[in-house]
Amino acid sequence: MNGSTSMGIRRALLSGGAALVLVLAACGDDGGNGDDTAAGTTSSGIVGTRDVDGFGSVLVDTDGNTLYTTAAEDDGTVRCVDGCADFWPPLAATAEDLPSEVEGVDGEFGVVDRPDGSEQLTLDGNPLYTFADDSGPGSVAGDGVEDDFQGTHFVWHAVTVEGDGSGDSPAEDDGNGGYGY
Repeated sequence: MNGSTSMGIRRALLSGGAALVLVLAACGDDGGNGDDTAAGTTSSGIVGTRDVDGFGSVLVDTDGNTLYTTAAEDDGTVRCVDGCADFWPPLAATAEDLPSEVEGVDGEFGVVDRPDGSEQLTLDGNPLYTFADDSGPGSVAGDGVEDDFQGTHFVWHAVTVEGDGSGDSPAEDDGNGGYGY
């Protein structure tokens, strides 16, 4: 191969690489303002809300996945560890991640230290989790799930704006752990 052929191949590769970078950059920009994390979701940083047909408006993570709490942790003590956290992944957060306001949510966000040294987002002191068996944004399969880990019985509820997912409004809340905000 002579020098000019080699140089021509390098130029073609560089030009093709530059074009690929431009195409990929264009594909990555949806032209939105970054407020919507998934279709039908409004976001305020690390959390937002999403309307779920037949269920109401739920608190979600940045991927649009429903967030849950459990009465077993109403006192703010993290009890969902090890195998429990495999099914119920904690929503990791630091104090810098705290949203100042999420539309429709009146509660106060905070952070709790987990036994493994990581930090987790809380709402009114209740640690927030996603559910591994949810099928994606809009799924609330974890609402009402009961399970037992390390001697603790957990009953999980989706965090909703309208109530606890049972159809109760906040005014009709039955004191079930503050799952409606």
